[in-house]
Amino acid sequence: MAEVRPFIGLTYNREVINNLKDVISPPFDTIPPELHKNLYDRHLYNIVRLELPSGEGEEKYINAGKILESWVKNRILVPAEGARFYLYKERYILNGEERVLRGLFGAVRLEPFDKRVILPHELTFPKPKEDRLNLLRATGSNISPILGIYFDDSDSSNRIWEDTRSQKPLFEDEDFSFWEVEDDLEGMVALFEDKVILIADGHHRYETALEYKIEMESRLKKTGPYSFVMFFLVEANTGGLSLLPTHRVIKGIPEQFDESILRSFHLEEVERPDLNRDENICYLYRYGKFSMFRTESLNVVSLHEFLETFSELTIHYTHNMEEALSLVDSGGYDLAFIVTPPSMDTVRKVVEKGDRLPHKSTYFYPKIGAGLVLYNHNLNLEMR
Repeated sequence: MAEVRPFIGLTYNREVINNLKDVISPPFDTIPPELHKNLYDRHLYNIVRLELPSGEGEEKYINAGKILESWVKNRILVPAEGARFYLYKERYILNGEERVLRGLFGAVRLEPFDKRVILPHELTFPKPKEDRLNLLRATGSNISPILGIYFDDSDSSNRIWEDTRSQKPLFEDEDFSFWEVEDDLEGMVALFEDKVILIADGHHRYETALEYKIEMESRLKKTGPYSFVMFFLVEANTGGLSLLPTHRVIKGIPEQFDESILRSFHLEEVERPDLNRDENICYLYRYGKFSMFRTESLNVVSLHEFLETFSELTIHYTHNMEEALSLVDSGGYDLAFIVTPPSMDTVRKVVEKGDRLPHKSTYFYPKIGAGLVLYNHNLNLEMR
């Protein structure tokens, strides 16, 4: 089963960085151009300079490698004195309710998906993988973690957090706490020995790291630090991770669209969507009115299969229902499909069967960004 290990992490130097929020960033694929510029301007040492480096072509990857080398040399980023796990807790608000996310950073041995140890749940595209592979080659580092979930039916995951009560965090503010943990490492490793890990977010980064592992092991004829990748691991039921819906807003519908949807689904007019309904419910919003229909399989799967029959559609994805409705009301889009989110157990059943959901089927929240800790291969040469 999953092999999860402590590692020597690179973290920001507390003597240089007082406020960690100045230097962390969201994951690379959630940073629009305006935010990218804001993060660059926010602080000279913001991690976005490594996570999403500036430059054209190969230049940007070369820049990232030079910046990382400079930051380590000048002790902007400093290594731990030995292998550690890193625990992180974050308070966040969702739909007016305060929630707490908690999980740990660890180095996970890379396994091909057919081993059924690390399980994907969504399909991926080649372009982001090419970008991440170039960055990995240039820096020899995981700048941001892959988000993974696991299911623990014992109380072991809760016990991990008991010791943190007496420990001073490495960084903390009113919203989060981040610990460097060196006690009971063997017990934390043992926690995952009978577990599989489901990739919640970061499929491209995982497949990139797997490709790099194959490349390096083939070249060097041995396993090494490149045989692992950094994960942020959250227990599915107690870790506080939320699973949000991803709505589809459509324009460019053809003449036969109405006839086709009536033939495919039974529509019933309703007043307002209830997103607490089961995962086989979907809503159509058009002309200021809602219609509800039930799908035979998971709503996002059935909806994906239906929309795939039309080649000219423009589809915008959003997790905010009000945004979806506004885009239709403004006339920019023709209609919206509002979906209920799947449950953790549903996603688990899908991947355990060996299936994958369509792209943009799930949205795990909150995202764990870059800058809390980095996994650098040169610092972890003893990893085999």
